[in-house]
Amino acid sequence: MSDRPPPFTALRAVEAASRHRSFTSAARELQITHSAVSQSIRRLELDLGTRLFERKGGAMEPSSAALRLAQTYSEAQESLSRAMREVLGPRADAALTIAMPVVFGRLWFAGKIGRLNEALPDVEVQISTREAAEGADIALAWSPRAVKGALCELSYLPLCAPELAAKLATAQPKALLRSPLIADAADSWSLWAARWAPGAKPPRAHLLDDAAMALDAAVQGGGIVLSNVFAAESYLTSGRLAALGFEVSAGQWLTARVQALPEAADAAERFVMWLRLELRRSQALARGHGPRDEQ
Repeated sequence: MSDRPPPFTALRAVEAASRHRSFTSAARELQITHSAVSQSIRRLELDLGTRLFERKGGAMEPSSAALRLAQTYSEAQESLSRAMREVLGPRADAALTIAMPVVFGRLWFAGKIGRLNEALPDVEVQISTREAAEGADIALAWSPRAVKGALCELSYLPLCAPELAAKLATAQPKALLRSPLIADAADSWSLWAARWAPGAKPPRAHLLDDAAMALDAAVQGGGIVLSNVFAAESYLTSGRLAALGFEVSAGQWLTARVQALPEAADAAERFVMWLRLELRRSQALARGHGPRDEQ
């Protein structure tokens, strides 16, 4: 392949499939057919002489080679976006009003302001975490379907204090259910058990209606918390919590409804592009802090 340009279409499919662990979800995100994703990846496997994905249970598990290609593609896409901004040169300052869920804003977006300043220095944001999104240039919300404007699929990940994680390093999924369980959403552990421990006794969990409280309880050794990867990111990167693998889809998508006036449309489009890249980066970081899922 040394004399040929990089197969960007195939690499894009590998990156999406690696995040979703699903060719179907990757096809939905890329707005192409399942067959197109499968054939692109298969041709790349033949060129490279190695398997990139293996089916495990209901998921397509990426190999270490696939994960490396996915990360490199994501970094290249971010570098190209940065180069485009540099070529375009300075722009007139723009202000965007953005409505978003409070937990997402407090536990994830607040930690990205520095990266936003670096990527979009001409864009000033005004964040609202109120339920009503009227008047916002961009409204972020959770949806039960991958509707138009969907940015990423939400997933749950079991996490616990590093000391407990070390004891559970080789544990099978059902063994996790024997530990004290913590949740910030009703029935989330039941959803997890249906995927990873079918037939197990319905799990019981301490239900804390504040995501930060649930995560802090796990930090203090209270048990295993089931949290979405965005709320948990800072806990993982700081080492306060460790991921146990066994991720499960939450059946929700983060969507962006852009309703900016014409004078703010360009800034809104660039913000959504930046947000999409940051969400992908966060998903990769969360999965990189835990063991590989096994069925």
